[in-house]
Amino acid sequence: MKTFTLILITFLLIPTKRVSAQAPAQIPYFSLQEVFTGKSFKTSDLPKEGLIIFNYYDTGCSHCQKMGAGIADQLQAFKNIKFYFVAMNDVEYVEGFINMFAKKLRPHPNVSFILDKNGQFISLFKPTQTPSLYIYDAKTHKLLKHLDGVDDVKVLQVALQQLIK
Repeated sequence: MKTFTLILITFLLIPTKRVSAQAPAQIPYFSLQEVFTGKSFKTSDLPKEGLIIFNYYDTGCSHCQKMGAGIADQLQAFKNIKFYFVAMNDVEYVEGFINMFAKKLRPHPNVSFILDKNGQFISLFKPTQTPSLYIYDAKTHKLLKHLDGVDDVKVLQVALQQLIK
C-alpha cells in the first residue's frame, strides 16, 4: 500500500504538459449542410470581404440561447459581418431555438444556420465549450479571435471593436 501511495504522490507532483484545444489559425476546408435549404455548404461558399463569425452552439444550452438572443438584439450593430450558427441539432430544434430566443436571425441575410451532422466542425475547430465563437477575416481566412463559452454579446462587441481599431 505504501508503494502505491508513493507512486500516486509522485505522479501527482510531476509537472505534466496540459493539452488544450486550439482554434485553427486558418479556416480549414469543410463540407457541411445548410439547415433550412439542405444545400451543401463549403469553405468556398464563404464571403470574401468583412468578418466571418462561426458560432458553434447547442439549441438546449442556456448560454447559447443568451448569446443567440444578444446577437439578434444587436444585429444592426454588426456591420459587414456574416454569422454562421453551427449546431449538430435537428432542424426542429434549430427552429425552436430561433423562435424562442432569436427570431430576428432567421430572415436576416447575414445569418446562416449550418448543420454539423457528423461532428466535422468539432473535429476541425475543437470547441471546448458552447457557445464557441470564431472570428475570421473573410479575405485571408485568418483567425482574429476565439471566444469559448462566452454568453454575453457585449464581450463579442468589445472583441470586435478591438479588432477593428
